[in-house]
Amino acid sequence: MTAVSYVLEIGGQAAPKEVLASIASLEVEDHADLADMLRLRLSVAVDGGASKWRVLDDDLFTRLANVRVALKVGSGQADPLIDAYVVDVRASLSGEPGRSQVEIVAMDATVLLSLEEKVKAWPDQADSAIASAIFSDYGFDADVEDTRVVRQQDDVTTLQRGTDLRFLRSLAERNGYECFVAVASGGRTEGHFHKPRLDEDPQAILNVNLGSATNVDEFTARHDMLGATTAQATGLEVESGDDQSGDVSSAGQQNLGRSSSVPADRPRRVLVAGTGLTKGDELQAYAQALVDRSSFAISAEGRTSGVLLGKALRAKKPVLVRGAGSSFSGTYYVQRVHHVFAGEGHVQHFTLRRNAVGLTRSEQFQESRALPNQQAVRV
Repeated sequence: MTAVSYVLEIGGQAAPKEVLASIASLEVEDHADLADMLRLRLSVAVDGGASKWRVLDDDLFTRLANVRVALKVGSGQADPLIDAYVVDVRASLSGEPGRSQVEIVAMDATVLLSLEEKVKAWPDQADSAIASAIFSDYGFDADVEDTRVVRQQDDVTTLQRGTDLRFLRSLAERNGYECFVAVASGGRTEGHFHKPRLDEDPQAILNVNLGSATNVDEFTARHDMLGATTAQATGLEVESGDDQSGDVSSAGQQNLGRSSSVPADRPRRVLVAGTGLTKGDELQAYAQALVDRSSFAISAEGRTSGVLLGKALRAKKPVLVRGAGSSFSGTYYVQRVHHVFAGEGHVQHFTLRRNAVGLTRSEQFQESRALPNQQAVRV
C-alpha cells in the first residue's frame, strides 16, 4: 500500500522533531469560496524541569508566523496544500497526563489582505486592473482575467470602503469571478481573479461502488431544481437619468454535462435590485453572474483518501465522478476539500458541484487499475 505523508514547515524551516512528535492531528481545508485554513493540534506537557510547556513556550507559532504543509504520496514530489499565517492559538491544559493540547489555526495569504480597512478611489480602471494592482501591492503574482467595463472618472468612480479582501471579493461577485490566493510554481504566492476554469482537464476520477476500482468511501448527491434560470437587474444612469437593465435568460458558462441543471421550461425568474450599478453592461454582467451561480444546482459530498485516490484532491479544479448513475456521474467542479491527517491515516472529505445533468460522452473514464474480468464500465 502506498504511503501518504505530509511535510510541515514553520517560518521557512522544517518543523522541529519535537513538534512533529507532538502532532495529534493536522487538518487543511481547501475551499473555492472561502479562505484556505490550517488547524494543527499538538499534545503538550511540562518539560522535565517543570519550567515551561513544551512547544507552547517555544515561540514558534507567533502572530502571522508562516506555516506550510505539503502532501507526499509514495516517493513522489511533495504537493503543496497550504501556505498559511498563524491567526489563533488556543491552549487546553490539564493536570491529567496526556490531556493537554494546543490548537494552532492559520489562514492562507488572504489574511494579509484583511489587516487594514481603507477608503480609496479607483478612477478610470476596470475591475480586473484594480485586482492586478492590489495583488501587486502585496508582492503576489497575478492570474487575472480582463473585465470589459472601465468606469470613467467623470461618470462613476469605483470607491473602496473596507479591506482589500472584502473589496476584491465584491468585485469578483459582480463579474461572476473567483477571487483567491494559491501557492504557484516555485513557491510564490499567486492571486487569482477570474471565472471558474471549468474547461481544465479533470484532476482525477472518483469511482463510486465499482468493485476493486472503488476509491470513494461515501458519496451523496443532491439536485436543487428551483434555481434561478433568468434574471433581470435594473438601475438608473446618473448623467442621463435613463433606465438601464440587464436581462439574462440562460447560464453563460460551459455545461459540465449533457443539459443544464436548471432547464428553461417553466423557469424561475428573479429581479435584482440594490446593486449600486448604473450601466447596462455592468447590470448585464451582474445578472449573468447570478444565473451562472444558480446553475450549479447539483452538489455532492463524499470521502476518499490519499491512499485510495493516489493523490491530493484540490478545490477549484474539475474532477470526474463515475458509478453514480446517469444523473450524477460526470464532470464536477471541486468546491471544498477537507484533508485530515491523524495518526497514520489521511482522509479527504470533498464537496463538489456541477451545472448540468448527464454525460457529454466526451468524458475520459480511464483507470490505471482494470476492473475485474474487464467488465463494462458503469456510469
